Amino acid sequence: TKNPPHRPYTLLPMNSKGIILGEIILGFELEFSIDGSTLAVGGYDLVRDFGFVKVYDVRELFYVDCTVEKPEKIGNGFCDVNEPYYSEECGYDGGDCGLPVLVEGYDNCMVPEPTFIGNGFCYVDGVLPFSSEKCGFDGGDCPIPSPVEGYPNCLVSFPERIADGTCLDSLPYNSYECGFDGGDCLPPEFAQTFTL
Repeated sequence: TKNPPHRPYTLLPMNSKGIILGEIILGFELEFSIDGSTLAVGGYDLVRDFGFVKVYDVRELFYVDCTVEKPEKIGNGFCDVNEPYYSEECGYDGGDCGLPVLVEGYDNCMVPEPTFIGNGFCYVDGVLPFSSEKCGFDGGDCPIPSPVEGYPNCLVSFPERIADGTCLDSLPYNSYECGFDGGDCLPPEFAQTFTL
């Protein structure tokens, strides 16, 4: 089994109740390989009188290509269907969401909840993957994305949401092209200095 990102040591020695035996491990050690592809976990179990080393493939243990503002939302038990959380790189929200389903009538539209497409409501201000060309801009429920003044490569369904004081933490709004929602999704110390 894979460990969720917030619990990387689940597979260490445990007692019968599933509690990690950290208080009896001597010389607990974590070490990455030179290229960063493996993580070795080792130590000595005082109660059982044996040493252990477990080597993990980092790509199986963590979502190394998953870049999100709030990593604690990955694998938290709640399905966040918005990209980038709902993406292959983030393990479809760390396994909280099911795999994408092909939407009938749209050749390449794969979403977690097909009933959201064309239901008469633009899903969460037109975020991806719902408001994409391949999904017919939420089955026609969302306005076709338009450019945002000051961000020439930023195309969103609701330009007024950019730099409105509230972070819309989903693509395409929280992206480099859109200035990380016009600075709304940046920490205050970065928001003042960030420019495209």
